[in-house]
Amino acid sequence: MSTDPAGAGEPSSTLVMAPTVAADSTLPRFAVSSAARAWAKEHQIAQRRPGKAALMLVATAAWYAALVALGEAIDAWWGWAIAWVGLVAVMMRIDAIHHEGVHRSLFENRAGNDVVATVTGALEGFHAPIYRCFHLAHHALTRKSSDPSDPEDFYDEMITSPMQVGPITLPARMSYVAGNLLGGITFAVQLAIDAVATMFGRPPGYVRTASLDRYVRRWGLLPFALWGAAIAGAVATGHVGELLRWWVVPMLLFLAGPYTFFALSEHYGAAHDGQMVESTGSVETNAVYRWITLDGNYHLAHHVFPNASWWWLRAADRQLQSDTTLHHDGYLAFHRQVWADMGSTTRSKTTAAPNR
Repeated sequence: MSTDPAGAGEPSSTLVMAPTVAADSTLPRFAVSSAARAWAKEHQIAQRRPGKAALMLVATAAWYAALVALGEAIDAWWGWAIAWVGLVAVMMRIDAIHHEGVHRSLFENRAGNDVVATVTGALEGFHAPIYRCFHLAHHALTRKSSDPSDPEDFYDEMITSPMQVGPITLPARMSYVAGNLLGGITFAVQLAIDAVATMFGRPPGYVRTASLDRYVRRWGLLPFALWGAAIAGAVATGHVGELLRWWVVPMLLFLAGPYTFFALSEHYGAAHDGQMVESTGSVETNAVYRWITLDGNYHLAHHVFPNASWWWLRAADRQLQSDTTLHHDGYLAFHRQVWADMGSTTRSKTTAAPNR
């Protein structure tokens, strides 16, 4: 019987090639079950609804503005503390929108997706064009150890293992705390550095195609222009305090904790060089989190169907549950198990991942 080379030797009758994660990506494809692909085709899960996407964007902008207005109306430290809690949640929504734009899953129009991705990426502190290259490489090479390898592969091992800082060795739990607090901020800084390097002809390894390199050069100045305009405008008009309260503080609060905390479960403890259903996890959580993040907890479904519209991810996850061992019963439960594993000398880190 013939085999599919991307299916690690499994029969071709049970595996079909998923489409590339983007038209301008020539990175390797991965194999998933033909039954899952047939279900996706039957339900047209990649069909776009521009009206639904536009309404979601307007509602998110109104949500943001309402919280800023609340903070200004109370005009006291405790009022802004309340507003910032809400604005961090909005930043989580903005991160989800940015992600959808990166995959061009909001609109049929390519430029519309790219504009939304670039603006929302800038709002959460990310250089969206270079992030797109990073993220597409991660999708195409999830948990691959060969060259080219997954650019995100180091992530969970690094922040859940002892870390050497000069002559000092931080124990795993200290690495974990530091990684959660600093991971999003250091990632944002690294993206900006990589973007500048790409525009000067020295792209990082994950910018592996000429088309992606051109994409960064075409869009690369826009995030810096948006950041520069916001800062210059605030300084010129004497509204630096407002800029800090309305944007900078909630952005940093989001990056310094929630970004890493909710992302760690996506591939933690996953097998290397296996099938996609072995390499990516999903998390059962509450309806509020699902609404805020556009069902971002269903990460396996997103990896198997990277072009699916967000409102199909929950149903897609149900189609895949019997195929995966990486399914966590809530974010707090996941992190409690990770913490326990880091303090154990007898249990392997990978035993924390399955949680069915």
